[in-house]
Amino acid sequence: MNETSIYQAVRSKLITHGADKTKEGRVTFKDPNLFGLFVKLEKAAKGSSFSATQSTVQEIEDYAFSIGKRHLVVFALMYLRFSDLTPKTWELDEELPDGKVKTTNIYERELSEEEMLIGLWAKVRYDSVGQDYLSAVYKDEHS
Repeated sequence: MNETSIYQAVRSKLITHGADKTKEGRVTFKDPNLFGLFVKLEKAAKGSSFSATQSTVQEIEDYAFSIGKRHLVVFALMYLRFSDLTPKTWELDEELPDGKVKTTNIYERELSEEEMLIGLWAKVRYDSVGQDYLSAVYKDEHS
């Protein structure tokens, strides 16, 4: 992926997650430091490095906090949560006698264990804070 296309790919992914729909979200495009961190996130995720990905999300959160917009980290979490690093569907394999069920996650492509860890971590983080941060992103749009 050349440098021009990585910027286009990051922009497209952010648009897919609605970053262009609010004044708050558009900061991800207008602030070159923040947008650069999203490019770094793309590279870390493509490199399949959990530690680099987690560290970059923390950098995004820290930078967003420094400009008074910590909630913008939601776009980093969405960037990973709704990517090919998380299952797209699942199948019920069997119901066990003790009432538990065994399922299989189905991914868009074959993933390494580290890629699955990135996806799981992003899902857990997004599920825990995503709605609150999205509410902050859309807060002034409904006034």
